[in-house]
Amino acid sequence: MNQHGTVLVYGATGAQGSAFVRALSAKGYGVRALTRSTEKSAGIVENGARPVYADLSDSSAIEAASQGCDYVVFTLPLVFDEDVAMRWVENVIHAAQSAGLKSFVFNASSLVPEQDTGVAALDIKRRVSLLLSESGLPVITLEPTLYMGNLAAPWSVSSIIHDNTVAYPLPPDIKVSWISWESLAEFVVAALERPSLIGRSLRIPGPEALTGTDIASAFSSCLQMPIDYYPVPLPDFESGLKRVLGESTAREIARLYAWFANQSVTLLAPDPAPAVQALGVRPQRLSDWIRTIDWTGLANV
Repeated sequence: MNQHGTVLVYGATGAQGSAFVRALSAKGYGVRALTRSTEKSAGIVENGARPVYADLSDSSAIEAASQGCDYVVFTLPLVFDEDVAMRWVENVIHAAQSAGLKSFVFNASSLVPEQDTGVAALDIKRRVSLLLSESGLPVITLEPTLYMGNLAAPWSVSSIIHDNTVAYPLPPDIKVSWISWESLAEFVVAALERPSLIGRSLRIPGPEALTGTDIASAFSSCLQMPIDYYPVPLPDFESGLKRVLGESTAREIARLYAWFANQSVTLLAPDPAPAVQALGVRPQRLSDWIRTIDWTGLANV
């Protein structure tokens, strides 16, 4: 089914990209799901998309994947080498320019700071955003806060079910407007359908600014069990990430959370009204998202 045109989705097999693919397919778009691995093709097809194979370093493959597309949804992979990131983005821009797109949605996967921060995770996104804005492409930038899905990571699920604790590397008094991947996907679809937003950047928070205590209360109510909040010390958080993601990635992610924690005013709870008014999406509340997850099943995996 291809009622509205063809969308090329970068990062289509990741948690964010998979949600985008499902939402776009459900709305009647033809979806090309870009992936580097043939091993993930089955999941792409199940989500209603056609897999296309390309590495971001391969400009010819990216250009071939882009031909005939009306739209692009671009999410930058997890990368902390600025030179590598810029080469990838330049390939994406060149391919998009040759395709003649109606719109290009950049999912920044985080807030984009107005000034350099000294934190690679943020400064690279800022440079990517600037490069895209100067490209002449019809870019709409979406800047989500933190993902609810982070709370369903394996280590987090185990802590919730077995230790009655939501553990996260932020102080308990910092307010965060968490956004689900599914709600972000609704915003992405809405952005594609609003060419009047080309050239704009919108912060995409969830509907509630929640402290750690608020998060624990939501879990307690939904799971019908007492849940506390535990602010994971950043050295412990970084050490745990090292085992999964490697030393350099763990260090940069820990630096990102340290930066958020040290801001005098939280940047993780922006006003949701501008995004809701511009895109007409009512994002999911944390308690509603919690009820969609099989927490016990995940804990036993």
